[in-house]
Formats: sequence, structure tokens, C-alpha cells
Amino acid sequence: CWIALLLLGVILEGCGLYFQYGLRLDPCVNCVYERAFYLTFILAGLIGMLAPQLFITRVPAILIFLAGSIGGLVTAFDHMADYSATGFGASCALKADFPDFLPLDTLLPWMFKPTASCGPLDWSLLGLNMPEWIFISFACGAVVSLFFLLAEFFKKKRRDYMRYYR
Repeated sequence: CWIALLLLGVILEGCGLYFQYGLRLDPCVNCVYERAFYLTFILAGLIGMLAPQLFITRVPAILIFLAGSIGGLVTAFDHMADYSATGFGASCALKADFPDFLPLDTLLPWMFKPTASCGPLDWSLLGLNMPEWIFISFACGAVVSLFFLLAEFFKKKRRDYMRYYR
């Protein structure tokens, strides 16, 4: 399960880089923030894989997954709102505002430096544009992470039936 989350994060980050370098769709600030939140999927997958049988690694991994999904959901919602607010197109900041202790745009500029402002959307799939697909992906992540969290507290206790055969 944790390997699947790790792979999902890697695939989504890879898609973002493909859109940037393969299709020449330069990322805006919101796109860069969404990439940063996809990075939490990778982090949660790595932490969860360390020792999935231990509560002390599982719960932080689930909470990181949940926080990243909710943060990404909020960012994707803002991204969609930027595009639908006016009929004149979107407007967003030109520079990423990462915290001082983790300036991703300085550490990994090839991945996290915005190189465009929010402009016209040139890409769509099945009638949905990029921010809408990103919103859907984070919404699914939030639902799945909530199920993971709830499952931690409603697990069935394993019964040791071998004791009857001793």
C-alpha cells in the first residue's frame, strides 16, 4: 500500500515534469505549489514503508498524506477559482513564496521555480482542464487518507487461534 502511494507520487511528479519539459507548458506559482504537495505523497510513502507494522511510523505517514492532500486540495481550488473568477483569464503571483527553512524554488529550481504566470489553459482531457484534474487527484487523496486514518482506529483485533492447538 505504501509502495503504491510512493509510486503514485513519483508518477504525478513525473507528469508535471513531462508537461513542463516535454509539452512546454511552463508552470505557474499554483502549479509549483501543487507539485510540492505531490511531494508529500512520496514522503508519506517512504515513511510508511520504513516499518508499516508499527503504529509510530504508520500514523505520521497517514497524517502527512492527509495534510498534503488537503493542502493540495485548497491550492487546486484556488487555482480553479483563479481561472473562473473573471472572463479575462487568470492572475496569480509571479514568484513562489516557500518558507525560509525549505526554499524549494531555490533548492530545486528545475522543478519548483515558476516560469510563467497563470495564463490561458492549453491542455484538457475529457473536457477537464489541468487544475480540475489536479483538484480531483487531491480530493481522491484526501478521501483515501481519511479512510486510512479511520482504519487505524477501527481495526479488528487478530485472534490467535493457534493457542487452541497447543
